Amino acid sequence: MMKKHILISAILLNGVFYAQSNCDNVKLENTNLKSEIQTIKTENDYLKKVLEINAPILESEKDNNNFRITKVVGNKTDKTITITSLIEAKDVDKNLVIQDISIIDLGGELYKADLFKSSNTYPELSTTVPMKLHFSFKDIVDNPLLIKILRFRVNSSLKSNTFTKSNSDLEFRDLKVIWN
Repeated sequence: MMKKHILISAILLNGVFYAQSNCDNVKLENTNLKSEIQTIKTENDYLKKVLEINAPILESEKDNNNFRITKVVGNKTDKTITITSLIEAKDVDKNLVIQDISIIDLGGELYKADLFKSSNTYPELSTTVPMKLHFSFKDIVDNPLLIKILRFRVNSSLKSNTFTKSNSDLEFRDLKVIWN
């Protein structure tokens, strides 16, 4: 009788100890899953932010190049306006030359791009990879709330054949300026 009680007690204790060691494994797995979920949430937040930042205000496509204006920011102390854009080649790798960049505000004031503070105006585009460019304009008068027109000319040539060229004139109208 005593042997049966000892045998039953040993079996029960073995079951309890085994259950606790299995519980530790489950806790460890749960901790790993929580960590993985947190990593995925962080990546998701980053991707949402990138999509929000790169959401176009205005968009245009010419010669299989996509041009998106993503941000127009004015700086009151420096009296500058910076226009951020994304440019993407849709078909093949290309070399671009962007020139004659200008804006006109509601008051009719014409401003030429400050090429020293702007991005490189000779971008090399890879197919379906957007490139971010900044165009800066200085000596802005009266902090306009709206840019009536942004104009520039784009000369595009294929990387594989520089003799194949195309020229485009682009215009973006009614760009709201966010002043800092």
